[in-house]
Amino acid sequence: MIWRRNGQDAEAADAGWLAWRGWIGLLEQRVSVEGDDREDRRRKVLFTASAVAMLPAVLFWPGLYIAYGEYGAAAIPLSYAIFMAADFLILMRLRRFELFRNVQQFLILVLPFGLQLVLGGFVGGSAVILWAFIAVLSALLFGSPRVAGWWFLAYASEVVAAAALQPDLEVDNNLPHGLVTAFFALNIATVSLISFAVLHLFLTDRRKLRALEVAFLNQELALRQSEKMATLGTLAAGVAHELNNPAAATRRASEQLRDAIERFERAHVGADVPPLTLEGRELLQSLERPAREAAAGPGELDALERSDRETAVGEWLNEHGVADAWELAPSLVDQGLDLPALAKLADALEPEALAAVLVRAASAFPVYRLVHEIGEASGRVSEIVAALKSYSFLGQAPVQAVDLHEGLDSTLVILRAKLKDGVDVHREYSTELPPVPVYGSDLNQVWTNLLDNAIDAMNGKGTITIRTRRDGDWAVVEIEDDGPGIPEAVRARIFDPFFTTKEPGRGTGLGLSTSYSVVTEKHHGSIAVESQPGLTRFTVRLPLKVASVAAPNTLPADAPV
Repeated sequence: MIWRRNGQDAEAADAGWLAWRGWIGLLEQRVSVEGDDREDRRRKVLFTASAVAMLPAVLFWPGLYIAYGEYGAAAIPLSYAIFMAADFLILMRLRRFELFRNVQQFLILVLPFGLQLVLGGFVGGSAVILWAFIAVLSALLFGSPRVAGWWFLAYASEVVAAAALQPDLEVDNNLPHGLVTAFFALNIATVSLISFAVLHLFLTDRRKLRALEVAFLNQELALRQSEKMATLGTLAAGVAHELNNPAAATRRASEQLRDAIERFERAHVGADVPPLTLEGRELLQSLERPAREAAAGPGELDALERSDRETAVGEWLNEHGVADAWELAPSLVDQGLDLPALAKLADALEPEALAAVLVRAASAFPVYRLVHEIGEASGRVSEIVAALKSYSFLGQAPVQAVDLHEGLDSTLVILRAKLKDGVDVHREYSTELPPVPVYGSDLNQVWTNLLDNAIDAMNGKGTITIRTRRDGDWAVVEIEDDGPGIPEAVRARIFDPFFTTKEPGRGTGLGLSTSYSVVTEKHHGSIAVESQPGLTRFTVRLPLKVASVAAPNTLPADAPV
């Protein structure tokens, strides 16, 4: 039996809870409009439910006043109950919460003032006018600060009016002194409790908002760091690829150089047997300079012309009794020896000396060429390493006078792996641009983001133009591409965090946001974009004065927009 009764109680409690939730859901549906967030809906439901919950208490007061013969005072809370019920029914019918709230605030503001006058001032009315302050709190919760200020002014004026009229009123009423004192304490305690609840709700919301802001900032910082690491990984892969090519070329050339030197040494010994005359030695030396110059050049012959010349030189060598003619012919052609030059040598040298000189010349040229290749490849490695050092500004002060052209060039070297597939870069650098006091490493991230976006926008095919100039106390850098442009619908949002037009997985939407932050907040400059099909230009303006960079986060008054 006990179990059955407990089960019935539980079922009743569940039914009551479901009915309460259903009523709250209906109330939320009636007071909410499209666009309200969770907090807005909660506040509206709380305000409406509180107003409805006050009805029993409001109806208790008229009965109490009637019992003690205060019929005029009883009419005031009774009027409030009637107006409030009508206002609630209108809300349920029209679903206009703002109208409901404003009517409630007006009633809460005006009716305590009337009750205070009827009961005989602050003491006789138990300071019931304090209830009017609830209208100000409601305006603070739902209205703008300006509107809430007007409500507070109305409340203050009401209090002053009540104080001014109090001497002319009859202080005594039919209510017992103990009851007036109890109501006095109850009014103060209740209004203070409501004020505390409203303030607590406000502070709780502020804490939640602050926690969300902190979480958002932490997430943004983490994503920015992730974006930097992703960019670093992409750049590292590109740099590794760029370093691998010259490193592999150096290794390959060094291996070939050993064999070339051995052949050159054997040819050198052969060139002295028989001994060369003075004229022969001079002719041999005259061949070395053109050979060194030819080794440093790419060659001017196309494949067909080169093949014809090698055939002609090989046949000429065979006719003059030079051994291994077809092996020597390519090397002699590469260093620029043609049939007229060979005929001149044949006229000046004996047949045996001619063969020795040609063998030595043919064996010397691969050495010159391989040495040049090693120098070029090692120079390329040094260039990339120097660009990396300049790009990162390792071991240097955070703020320093930087040549923007060097930063742009080092960024281009870092991005060379993406540029070489079909992107032409035109540099129009101003000679009047002085060094600029900046955070060099951070600024190079800006150039990387802008250039990388331009390359992606053109799908790796097109032209990028980089311009620099001085405009008064400002350094101006323009990065322009001839891609399809940025649609006008998204142009205003490109600097927003997490906004991206790239496919999922290709971008986080933080590149341009980070660039905007670095330029505007860290350097107190400006960054703007103009775009149309075939022309997209990002313009970065940086102050030339150190004070502008080191100043607080305010844009100088003369900064162009």
